[in-house]
Amino acid sequence: MPKLTLSFKGRVIDVFHLEADSTKIGRDPDCAISIDSLAIAPLQATITESGDVYRLEAQDEEFPVLVNHEKTEEINLHHGDVIQIGKHTLTFAEDVMELGADLTLSPAAADEQPKAETEDDVEEEEDSSSSVLQIVNGDNFGRIISLHRHMTRIGHTGGDCAMIARREEGYYISFLEGINPPTVNKQPLADQGQLLNDGDLIEVGGTQMQFHA
Repeated sequence: MPKLTLSFKGRVIDVFHLEADSTKIGRDPDCAISIDSLAIAPLQATITESGDVYRLEAQDEEFPVLVNHEKTEEINLHHGDVIQIGKHTLTFAEDVMELGADLTLSPAAADEQPKAETEDDVEEEEDSSSSVLQIVNGDNFGRIISLHRHMTRIGHTGGDCAMIARREEGYYISFLEGINPPTVNKQPLADQGQLLNDGDLIEVGGTQMQFHA
């Protein structure tokens, strides 16, 4: 059964299973997905099921709905789509068991708490940071990876792998190794690396993650 994961600044708030034929999203308490925020319309969007198709429709012109960073009036949802309403995000996921998706972050993924690998030879002191990655597909859907180190490696040795480096001006992602370079917002990563912006959708080795600054 498809589900929506509600997040705010990288923190998962709730998970909603799309059991009804029509699901209302908005600030109104009567909405199936009710979000208490003045940045959200009383009724901002609806999701309607038709067979295996889930269609999102915006309901208020004054409160835009973005899907994967693009404003939309109506669109069919696909696995991994990120819906932004106000300052909240809703990530759409189809049934993981049917998709057979695998987590490819690291050999440690078998643990209960997923972790991104870090460079063994990097011994820089950790510091606090609110920036995180949220996994938006696979068996670890919804899990949060904190970017509290100066360098965080995503992937595993021998497979597709990327590095996220924390610099003074922000977080940069670069390609380390593998056959398929990472993508950011479904675009191939530039050779020199790329500065990440809040909400960017990253894919490494089939695993999709959203960056929250």
